[in-house]
Order: sequence, then C-alpha cells, then structure tokens
Amino acid sequence: MAFHIETQEIRAFKAVVEENGFQRAADRLFVTQSAVSQTIANLEKKVDTILLERNPLKLTEAGARMLNYAEMVLAEESDVLSDIRNINQGIHSTLTLAVNSTVNYLYGDALFYKYCSEGPLTKLKLNVLPSRQIYSVVASDAWELGFGPFQQRMPEHLTALPLFEDQRELVVSTAHFPELSKRPELLTDIPLIVSHLDAPDLRPTIEKLRDSFGTIWEVNDLSQRIYLVAQGLGMTYLDQRIRKTNERCSGLEVISSPSFARIPLTFGIFYRSKSRLSPGAERFLSLCGDFDF
Repeated sequence: MAFHIETQEIRAFKAVVEENGFQRAADRLFVTQSAVSQTIANLEKKVDTILLERNPLKLTEAGARMLNYAEMVLAEESDVLSDIRNINQGIHSTLTLAVNSTVNYLYGDALFYKYCSEGPLTKLKLNVLPSRQIYSVVASDAWELGFGPFQQRMPEHLTALPLFEDQRELVVSTAHFPELSKRPELLTDIPLIVSHLDAPDLRPTIEKLRDSFGTIWEVNDLSQRIYLVAQGLGMTYLDQRIRKTNERCSGLEVISSPSFARIPLTFGIFYRSKSRLSPGAERFLSLCGDFDF
C-alpha cells in the first residue's frame, strides 16, 4: 500500500534525535510531548519498523537512514524558502535596464552604486542606449525597464513614472560659429551630431526636424559628441543639466532660434503595462522614487 511521509513527521523525528528526548523536541516544536510521541509512532507504523529505541533513546539502522533522509529534505526545504525570500527581496533576480546617456552621466554613478550595494546578489544587465532605441527594446520585452526622456505622446502599452524635468537645447561652439545665432540658415552648413536619429520612413513625425539640418553624424558616446562640438566640427542637442555640469560645455552656447532649438523634456522610467515586474525592478522603482534627482 502506497504511503507518503509528511514533512511534519520527519521534522518531529529529527528534533527528537537532535534533542535526545521527546519532551525537549516538543518544547522546540512548540507542541505537547504526546503529540510528538504520536507523530513518531505513526511514522514507524507507516514504514513498518522501529526507528528509535526507547530507554535509552537510540537510532536503529532504519532510523539512521530516516535521519539522513530527514536532513536532506529539510535542508532542501530551507534552501527553497531562502531562495523565495531572496527573490522577493530582489536578490538572485535579474534586472534588465536601458538608460539614455543623460541619465547615465548625471545620476548613473550614485544611482547604480546605491542599487547594487543594497542588493549585491541581484543580476543587473545595464545598457546605455539612444532614447529612441530604449523604447524599442522595452516594447519588444527584450529589456524590462527603460529610463530616459518621455515621448510627447507615450504609447498606451507603456506605463510611465515621471522623475524629473529638463530641456534639450541645440548647442554649438561660439568660438567657431559666432554668427550662427544671428543666421539660423547656416544650420544646413554645419553637421548635426546626435546619438541616433531614425530614418524618415520609420518616424515620419520627425522628418521636418531632420530636414532642417544638412549632414547628420550619429555618435552614441556623449563625451565624444561634446568633444567634437567643442572642437568646432558640428552642433548637437544637449540636455540643460549636462550643459551646466560638464566642464567641456563651458565654450558651448545655446542657439536661440529656430523654435526647435529648445525641446522641453520629462525624464522617467517606463515599462510594458501588462508585464509583471521582477522583484529587482520593483526595488529599482522604489529606489528611484526616493532618489534626489
């Protein structure tokens, strides 16, 4: 006849052996001595053999084998419960996060240091991407969270958490192009250096912006873009917070016109609305909610 050994039975059996007595085992398990005695008796009845000799208490050969089994099962139970607790706390979970260069430059060091130091066992996959590409990887579910500037109209399938405001400004080296602010028609003669700009057939809504410039260079690295502009090789869009904090921007000036020279932005985190966030992602959202941006 088939039977099943219950966890409570092997837990009681192990406690009796380790405490060398039924009463001490009962005290450890917060039950009565009679409950422990009955549990051991039921277990011995199931396996049809004596596991513990009484007076004095001693393991039989079958009891030694049962103790080995009990230690293995209860250790595995402990490991499973520990893993589940860790996962709920963001430990051993994996966070895939894509950020744009502004977020990474301004807050990356402090933000990710705090996140990793508070959960050192969380598996973090961090990638710095152009803002347009972040939306693609989050929408395709390739990355869990995106952190960057919001689109003017956020897609309905994304949930957005706004965190701070900024303004993107078209800047140029006034040492090389002092006349540009007075003659905006020169825009077409100076390369625009950006991290990424979609082809017009992919995003027709930005076609007018693209057509306002001549040559376009795509340089993903923020520091390299700033350097090239500072050397008089082109112009770029920079977020105001970067322009005010990066020493290399001291010789750059905001172009006052045309109207698209300044673009107000809201920065924050976004993710797929129907996705269940990992504990690591939940912890990152909580951290950002308390972070001083």
